[in-house]
Amino acid sequence: MPGLAELPVVAAAIPLTWSSRLDEAAVSVDWSSSGPWLAAAAASGTVVIFNTVDGERLYELGAHRFGVTQVAWHPREPILATAGQDGWVRLWDPLTGTQRVELACGSSWVEHIAWSDTGHLLATAAGRKLRIWSKDGQLIRDYPDHSNTLAGIAWRRRGEELASACYGGLQFWSPDSAQPVRTSQWPGSMICLAWSPDGRYLCHGNQDATICLWVVSVNQPLQMQGYPTKVRELAWDHRSRYLATTAGPSVAVWDCYGKGPAGSTPMLLRFHSAPVTRIAFQHHGRLLVSGCGSGQLALWKPGKRRDPPEALGMLPAAISSLAWSANDELFAAGALDGSVAVYRPAGPGSDKIGINEAAATAPNPDAKTDQHPAKNCNPRRFRRG
Repeated sequence: MPGLAELPVVAAAIPLTWSSRLDEAAVSVDWSSSGPWLAAAAASGTVVIFNTVDGERLYELGAHRFGVTQVAWHPREPILATAGQDGWVRLWDPLTGTQRVELACGSSWVEHIAWSDTGHLLATAAGRKLRIWSKDGQLIRDYPDHSNTLAGIAWRRRGEELASACYGGLQFWSPDSAQPVRTSQWPGSMICLAWSPDGRYLCHGNQDATICLWVVSVNQPLQMQGYPTKVRELAWDHRSRYLATTAGPSVAVWDCYGKGPAGSTPMLLRFHSAPVTRIAFQHHGRLLVSGCGSGQLALWKPGKRRDPPEALGMLPAAISSLAWSANDELFAAGALDGSVAVYRPAGPGSDKIGINEAAATAPNPDAKTDQHPAKNCNPRRFRRG
C-alpha cells in the first residue's frame, strides 16, 4: 500500500498479505470465524467488510452517524455487531451487507459490546447502562444503572457470567437474575477488563498506573504498581499462563503459572520507540503482537526470549487496533491514519515466524505518534490487596 513505512533491518519483516485505507482512523478491526470476512471500523462511522483472501471491499456500511466505537463478529455465525456514538448497536448480514436489527442501548454513546462464548448473548455498555440481548436482538435484561460510567465488560468463558467494571468496583451478572450475583469493591477508576481463559483470574488496568488481578475463587485482589502510564491494554495467552500488559514503550508480561504471580516480577519486552497502544495474543498459539504510537509492530514469543522481537512491521501512524484471525494464521492492524494491513506471520498450523529478507528503510518521519515521552517501566512485584 502506498505510504507504508518500513523499519531498519533489526529483525525479520512480518510478511504483508494485503493493505487498504479507510476514510478516517481505524478504531476497531475484527475477524469472522464463519466466513472470509474482516470488518474494519472508521472513526467517521463507516464500517468496511473486506474479503480476507485478497482485501477486496465487499461492503461499505454507513453504520453510525457520529462514529463507530467497536465491531464484533458473532463467534459462530455470520452476524456482525457494530456499536456507535449514536447510542445504537446494529447487527448486519455480511452476505448481503444489510442491517438485520438495531438495538437501543440507553445512552448517547455505546462504549463496549461483547458476545458470550456460546454466541447466545450480546452484552452492551452505554454510559451507566448494561443490557443483554439475544443474538437476534431481543432484549433479555436491562440491569439497574451502575453508579458510574462503565469502563469495561467481559464474559467468563464456558459460562454465561458477565463482569462489569466502573469506578468503585466490579459487578458480576447472570442473564437469569435482574440483580448482580456478587460484587467486588475497588477504590479506584478502572480502564480495561479481561478474564483469563480458564476463568481463574479477572484483571483490570487502572487510571492510577496499576493493575489488579483478582483470584476469583476467593475474591482476593493482587495489585501491582510501578507502571509509567495508565494501563489501557491487557491480553491473556490461551493457556492462561501469560498476562501481557502495556507499560509505556514496553510490554510487561506476568507468568501466572502454578500458584500465580504473587511475589514475582514481570518479563519486560522492550523495542518500541513510543508508548505501546495495542497488544493481542493468538487464540491458540504462542505469538503476541504489539503496536505503538509511532506505528511500529512487533511479534514476540513470551517465555522463549525477551529481546529482540521475533519479527517487525510498520504502519505510517499510531496503531489503533489489532486482531488475530480465528485460525491464527493472519493478524490485522489498523492505524490512526486509516491504514488497515493484514499480515501472515506463520504458515498454517505453525507458529514459526515467516521471514522476508527484503531491504528496509528508515521509519516514516511523518508518522503520527503519541506525544508522550518514553518512560522507564519498573513494575514491582504483585502484592496482596
